[in-house]
Amino acid sequence: MNKNNKKSLDLTEGKISKVLILFILPILAGSLIQQLYTTVDAVIVGQFVGKSGLAAIDSVWTLFKFPLNFLSGLSAGATIIISRYFGEKNEKELDCSIHTSFSCAMVLGLVCSVLGVIFAPFMLRMLSVPDDIFTSTLLYVRVYFVGIWAMTLYNMLAGVLRALGDSKTPFYILVVCCVVNIIGDLILVGLFQTGVAGAAGATVLAQVISAVLALWRLSLIHEHCKEKIWHVQFCREHMRAILNLGIPLAMQGILYPVANSIVQSSVNTMGTDMIAAWSVCGKLDLVIWLVADSLSPALSTYVAQNLGAGKRNRVNKGVMIGTAFSAGTVALISLGLFFFSGPLGKLFISAADASVLIPYVVHFMKMMAPFYIFYAFTQAFSGACCGLGETTVSMITTMIFTCGLRIICIFFVMPLFQSMDCIVWIYVASWISTGIAFILLFLRKRNQK
Repeated sequence: MNKNNKKSLDLTEGKISKVLILFILPILAGSLIQQLYTTVDAVIVGQFVGKSGLAAIDSVWTLFKFPLNFLSGLSAGATIIISRYFGEKNEKELDCSIHTSFSCAMVLGLVCSVLGVIFAPFMLRMLSVPDDIFTSTLLYVRVYFVGIWAMTLYNMLAGVLRALGDSKTPFYILVVCCVVNIIGDLILVGLFQTGVAGAAGATVLAQVISAVLALWRLSLIHEHCKEKIWHVQFCREHMRAILNLGIPLAMQGILYPVANSIVQSSVNTMGTDMIAAWSVCGKLDLVIWLVADSLSPALSTYVAQNLGAGKRNRVNKGVMIGTAFSAGTVALISLGLFFFSGPLGKLFISAADASVLIPYVVHFMKMMAPFYIFYAFTQAFSGACCGLGETTVSMITTMIFTCGLRIICIFFVMPLFQSMDCIVWIYVASWISTGIAFILLFLRKRNQK
């Protein structure tokens, strides 16, 4: 093994629980650091700009999920392919698939940046952003889209590193970039009073640094990259394989923000106070999503590597261990949110706004906390199914039980109640139905495989 590759972890060897946890923990820690960018933005903007700035950020957060989730889906498809070649120890195909993945991410990321800047006003109107925060929100969105190519490139490069068994390097990179983001927020928003645009600028700078560092790390792995990683190279065979697995995941990634944007449009019609309170809830349960979402790519990589190595017995045991880890962690976090959402919520808003917003926050969190565990089941078994190569079935399941259910309820149930409570219950119903569906799906596909 190349000395520069000493951080890699072969998921096809060793005690399952140990190697899986060692692989998962850096991914989870990295996700926490990456999402801390958003949390830091919210804390600093909430304190220095007020609830109008907080609402400006949260009212369009689902908008960025469209390009990021689509390209992350392609990245996940590439990770599955690379993981299988790594498990097979097929160096030639591994090298070609890595270069094809990088080239694809770079080109598509730049296209998304350009289109996002151009069509930002149209997208804000589609989301029914209130007039009192429209101008500041537009500036925030455009600055964010300017750097979205770097976010796309980093996600792809981090996926390649994880496919090679290296989940630690992305974590180390994100620690550095989180520090950059915090310092940038304090300088641009706190010192120079640049508002939400400064918060977006700090995040973009941090993401550019993360992409450069990930590119540098991959360029050192000569064992897997016989040519410089930044050389543009498209291999037809590997591109076809990446698209076959990645397009369904990309579509699944788009379906989530489509449904959530429709839900967010309903939230936006209820005024700035409700938008801000819902934003605080999103910051409080962020750790829930990070834990569950980290298990999905981790189990995809684990399952794909072991299938590539022909070790199918390890697949079943690993999926059960990973799911138990995710569900148990989510249950503990949910318990904390149920009882302490009030004090925690005050961290994200000024004292002047707390008396108005915190009662709403506590009420919504007590409704949702008992049901987050179903989302943990969803992500764990969804990732396992994708590792088996069943990305199309995974997309269809998500489309029906999550996105379809939410959209139907917004159009046909919401008009009967016209309340935030109704929106909360719509989310809860989608978590329960999708979690059960993916449990049954994995059991069926596992037996077939």
